[in-house]
Amino acid sequence: MNNKQAKQVIENYKPSNGFFDLSEKPEGLSQIEYAKILEAQNFLVEQNKKSKYLREFEPIQWDKLREFSASLQQVIFSHWGDSVFV
Repeated sequence: MNNKQAKQVIENYKPSNGFFDLSEKPEGLSQIEYAKILEAQNFLVEQNKKSKYLREFEPIQWDKLREFSASLQQVIFSHWGDSVFV
């Protein structure tokens, strides 16, 4: 991802119900790192729309998404801390 792509991801970011609002970039992240986190969360938002299908017909993929979500959550907590709960 380059700076132009990162800027586009950041500009197009919209918080989603049921997910953390990551609208404010923490000081310790570069623009590219921040965009990658937003992109990862956006991916999970899209996959969550298919959760019923994935759980029923692709349970291994669903488990991998759950693990990915848990990993992303740890990254989010390490950079945003408790502010994601406000």
